[in-house]
Amino acid sequence: MDFGYFYIVLKVVIAKRRTELRSLLTCINLVLYVLVVCQVFDFATVRLSSKLRGMEDSLPLRYSVKDVHTGELEHAIQLTNNSTTPIKGDLIVPLVGNRTGRHYAILQNVSVQTVQDNSGNIYFRQNDVVIGGGETFRLQLDYYVLSFNVQYQVDLRTVEDYSKQSEIYKKHTRPEELIESNNSAIMSLARNLTKDIDCWHRRAQRIYDFVDQHMHYETQDYEKGALWALKNGVGDCSEYSYLYVALCRAAGLPARIQAGFAFHHASNNVEDGHMWAEYYIENYGWIPVDVTWHLFAEMDERHFSSIQSIPDIIHYANYVYDCESNDRAIQEEQIVSWTQCESNAFGDNFSDEILDTVRKVRQTHLALLLGKIFGASVAFASETERIERTLLQAEIQVQEAIEFWNQDIQKAESKIANVLEIIDKLSQDAWILVAVIFLILVSIMAIIMLTTFYFLRPDSRAVRSLTGSFIYGTIKLDNEVNGV
Repeated sequence: MDFGYFYIVLKVVIAKRRTELRSLLTCINLVLYVLVVCQVFDFATVRLSSKLRGMEDSLPLRYSVKDVHTGELEHAIQLTNNSTTPIKGDLIVPLVGNRTGRHYAILQNVSVQTVQDNSGNIYFRQNDVVIGGGETFRLQLDYYVLSFNVQYQVDLRTVEDYSKQSEIYKKHTRPEELIESNNSAIMSLARNLTKDIDCWHRRAQRIYDFVDQHMHYETQDYEKGALWALKNGVGDCSEYSYLYVALCRAAGLPARIQAGFAFHHASNNVEDGHMWAEYYIENYGWIPVDVTWHLFAEMDERHFSSIQSIPDIIHYANYVYDCESNDRAIQEEQIVSWTQCESNAFGDNFSDEILDTVRKVRQTHLALLLGKIFGASVAFASETERIERTLLQAEIQVQEAIEFWNQDIQKAESKIANVLEIIDKLSQDAWILVAVIFLILVSIMAIIMLTTFYFLRPDSRAVRSLTGSFIYGTIKLDNEVNGV
């Protein structure tokens, strides 16, 4: 068979389609140029990792911060004496605390006399508050609050068993009022729910799933406790939380109640408090659960706890006016409001820098996701892995800075300033990676489109020439076979 005509056709195509071929070669050169740039980019940006050397010994990433808010929290209490005679009593108000890494509060408007119980809860206490007949007593506590939306990242391989001699384990696995974890029905249910699960975190989740399915929301006039909630299957946030904590404790999992306030959105007022729970995992600490709001191992920036562990002075409540009078003599009201404010209200750089850092972390995650969708994890595996690793270490630094804020503000500011510098450069790297991989994809698509357009265009002389030559070659081959 004579294939010489294919060579002749190729020469004709090259001679007549020089412009189209130049376009193809330009696209190919562009792809090669981008690949070279990527190698230079990878070499230049690898220096960023050196800033994070030595961080491998840091704490693991227990939670990622999804959002940050600064706001003003106002707690207004009004007590009206409906009788004609004066009434005297002690007013006790638990203060929004700073022992959680999910929010920090600064009491701004009053210098108050405080007391602290054995669990670390702090209370405003005003003794001998006298309210005359027909008169009203008012108190308003104003806070600046810095709050975080967090989602816990529990690596099941790092969850260790409990030390049953520790104070946390002994204190938070025993029963208390309205948390009847030693009741036979609750103990039996806890065993059945968790008997086939070895991991403590998964046990906590199994109990959450049960309470979420078993309970139906119904407001109660007073708190009725875990056993009542189990038998009746209804209740408000108190019953949900008491039942969850009781089942956790019965299963040998330390758990505790959180009491305070929660808002569905910013610039919101509430008249009632809210209750949720926490369970404890070794290496991770206290992890939040709000079954009423369908939150497991995560917490939004709109929950503020004032009682953060088992209270000694009062029961779980937003305030108590302890006086000797009948129930109808004192009319009690409270309004709690939360409004967003500027971050400079705290008087330091930490608030501004943590806001910028978390925003850029989110942007970097978005860029990394887009890069993976476009195929960066295949085309530039080492660079994608480097960005992921550096981003993880930066998030660990954010976590550490948040937890240092209440202990050492200067150290917290130093840490967050360092991570902001890192995340600035990392965000740029991630978006450059997206641009590069996108440009490669566009170039490849352009080559394919130009090639297809060139060879398959109906009015292409090259196609007609190639088709005619192919027909001629076929006829010639037939003649040679038939001896013509």
